[in-house]
Amino acid sequence: MFQQHHAQLQAEAIAAYPNEACWVITPGECRQVRNIADDPRRHFRIDKRTMAAAHKRGLLAIVHSHPDGPDCPSEADMRGQLHTAVPWGIVSTDGERALEPFFWDANGEPPPLLGRGFRHGVTDCYALIRDYYRLEHGIVLPEFPRDWEWWHQGQDLYREGFARAGFRQVSASEARAGDMWFSQIRSPVPNHGGVLVGNGLALHHKTARLATDPTRLSAREPIGRWLPYVTGWYRHEALE
Repeated sequence: MFQQHHAQLQAEAIAAYPNEACWVITPGECRQVRNIADDPRRHFRIDKRTMAAAHKRGLLAIVHSHPDGPDCPSEADMRGQLHTAVPWGIVSTDGERALEPFFWDANGEPPPLLGRGFRHGVTDCYALIRDYYRLEHGIVLPEFPRDWEWWHQGQDLYREGFARAGFRQVSASEARAGDMWFSQIRSPVPNHGGVLVGNGLALHHKTARLATDPTRLSAREPIGRWLPYVTGWYRHEALE
């Protein structure tokens, strides 16, 4: 997405290091704009007049850099993307080189369910669950903005969110195709989830040790290997 602007974004992100750079993309233009955040090394903010002008020209996307990573959105980034309702992009840099920019849109067209690489907050285990229900059942689940390793930061994303998302808990003996499951792996709270898809198979995206790992792919696997870690089964109200 926006491939024609990638070289510009990478070069300008390196030049701005150690501060976060930010850009607005409008038809025919990718323009770096001033970061007015109080702490530009850790955050970015674009002034209201600049944003109003970008909207007037037809805002297509907002981009910012992540000095020294991580190469995935933060909770604040995810909230900002939902609020603006346009794709957001991130380009990570160490000041000498910059990674390929990536873009995401929580309500955009999902990638294929199988074989997607891991990127927390974009293509992670909850993103796969959310995309499965949207693509297979036409059910739109809420997005839950989250930081990398939220499970070690006092958050309990799955247990606090399942009822809000329209699920109720069912017993293991009731579990059937289309039901969601949570598991807990080296964590004080459930930190992984997937969907039972029938024939003893589960669709899930294993959490990587890194915030981004393109080699860690979403897959269908036998549910049996995950049963020792499963902490609960859940069924969406639309599938009762």
